[in-house]
Amino acid sequence: MGKIKGFILNRKQYDRIRKMDHCQMTLWAESVYKSGYADGKEAADGLTTPEIREALLQVKGIGEKKVDAITAALEKAMEQKSQKHGKNPIEDRDKN
Repeated sequence: MGKIKGFILNRKQYDRIRKMDHCQMTLWAESVYKSGYADGKEAADGLTTPEIREALLQVKGIGEKKVDAITAALEKAMEQKSQKHGKNPIEDRDKN
């Protein structure tokens, strides 16, 4: 896991936040959430399909055909999940 970014609220920011109306506060909170989500997604450790395949090939008793079947099943599951959410995690992970 990556290092977690710190957040320090200085006096100037605090005063600006205190003076916000409901709509401004909503937008500010949303931007903080999105920023944290993006940082968390970037910091999340994940394995690519080739890395998963390589790890499985190290397990005694699992051959090429079984590893191919397992990775195909994992890719299918990731594809189905991405279709629900409108993203393609397979392409995103393989880019890394």
